[in-house]
Amino acid sequence: MKNLHKIKALIHSSFGKRISVNYISLLLIQVTNLVLPIVTFPYLISILGLQKFGLIMFAQAICSVLYIFVDYGFSLSATRHITLQRSDKEEMATVFSTVLLIKIVIATSVFMLYAITVFVVPKFQIEKEVFLLSYLMVFGQACFVDWFFQGIEKMKVMALLSLLAKGVFTLLIFVFIRDVSDYVQVPFFMGIGYILAGILSIILALKYVSIVKPSLTLVRKLLRESFSLFVSNLAARLINTIPILVLGFFVNESTVAIYTSMEKLITTSKGVFVSLYQALFPWLVSQTRVKQREYVIKMLPIVGLLAIMVTLPFLICGGWLLNILYDNIAINENSYLFYILALNIIFTSYFMLFIAHYFPAVGDFMSRLKTLAFSAVCGIIIGLIFISQLEILGAVITAVSIEAILLIFSIYYFIKTRPVGTI
Repeated sequence: MKNLHKIKALIHSSFGKRISVNYISLLLIQVTNLVLPIVTFPYLISILGLQKFGLIMFAQAICSVLYIFVDYGFSLSATRHITLQRSDKEEMATVFSTVLLIKIVIATSVFMLYAITVFVVPKFQIEKEVFLLSYLMVFGQACFVDWFFQGIEKMKVMALLSLLAKGVFTLLIFVFIRDVSDYVQVPFFMGIGYILAGILSIILALKYVSIVKPSLTLVRKLLRESFSLFVSNLAARLINTIPILVLGFFVNESTVAIYTSMEKLITTSKGVFVSLYQALFPWLVSQTRVKQREYVIKMLPIVGLLAIMVTLPFLICGGWLLNILYDNIAINENSYLFYILALNIIFTSYFMLFIAHYFPAVGDFMSRLKTLAFSAVCGIIIGLIFISQLEILGAVITAVSIEAILLIFSIYYFIKTRPVGTI
């Protein structure tokens, strides 16, 4: 009873209320990420067909990797700086202005290189409009200052802006996409949604912080400090996109569409854990190293129970869900793979506790880097071997194997970096 009263007291405290509001706000983002694909993917597949839909998913996967170069690890390092300097408005303004400038400069530079690649590589050149328009999403994300709102714990703003971006995209899809010939407009509409949200996020951020002259000293410091985060984030994104990239390059876009139609449902369901870890991140940063490790140990059974609750519906109703959503023969024929992919929810829930939550909070970016880099190398090798031989089955085997490897490395480095006197 005492523990129950403590939990109730915590929930009703100002800290508990703040965490609850932040978690609910971030969870809203993830629910939106889950619901909108459920609404738009079946419609796009029915209108565009598997080949064109797969092409769009392939282009988005490439641009999602390019965005990691633009973000350069600031989604974590800048959030950490803002969190630690919330009491210093002047310093917070310097961080805000400097990070925003760096991201815009990098986004422009990366686009120039990407555009050259699109016009030179034959596979890209054939559908250059799709690949180039897909980069609008990167520009929008570069302007989206979610890292700032997370740092000042204003997750409600993030949730509303994310809902706006995806809502605009969804509305435009249903209004204007009527025929297979409209497929080029899909990445354009997605880009519009992200750019609108990005611009509004900057305007709203100016309520809390002002634009000041960026600091060259801070630029150098942030670039040095964020490098390991950038490499580890790049490895993480490659881990998530290896199956799609290999299928797109070496198999065909239709197979990409079949895999993505299932994988997206699993990926977005993991948002339950993303929201939880993001909401608790500012608090975890402020704790002592001993308390941080004790917290991780206490979270293990909670995360496991939550993972089982999220996974069970997919294991029980997976085939029925795919049939209802897509009503596509090719997708339904491969529905058995959906059950295998669902296992990734359990793996992800645990390894994210370490690499997306604990390691960044304690500043142990090297353990995070090693975990992700080793897993990415393993994933590339597994993907090239299995996908080339087994195509979509190989993609599923690759996806599950990578996340299992991630969990193993995460636990290994968590134990290895244990300070003396801690658990």
